[in-house]
Amino acid sequence: MGFRKPLEINDVKMQLLKTHGEICSQYNDGWTSWELKKELYEIKWLLDECMKRQPDFSGEQEWLEEQDKKRVWSELKR
Repeated sequence: MGFRKPLEINDVKMQLLKTHGEICSQYNDGWTSWELKKELYEIKWLLDECMKRQPDFSGEQEWLEEQDKKRVWSELKR
């Protein structure tokens, strides 16, 4: 079976960032923002469940550690 990319990561990221922007918008009331935040929680829970069911791959732990370091350095630079 060949490589198959089932989603476009940039589209997913853009949708999440747009939702974040709407949640934080001063023009939305708490009711609207809360509904959007609930949708993000549902996505998070689904993603967490999918990640738990997937196998570990060679080099995965090292990659995750490197990504964590990058995120920490990014936060420290702010």
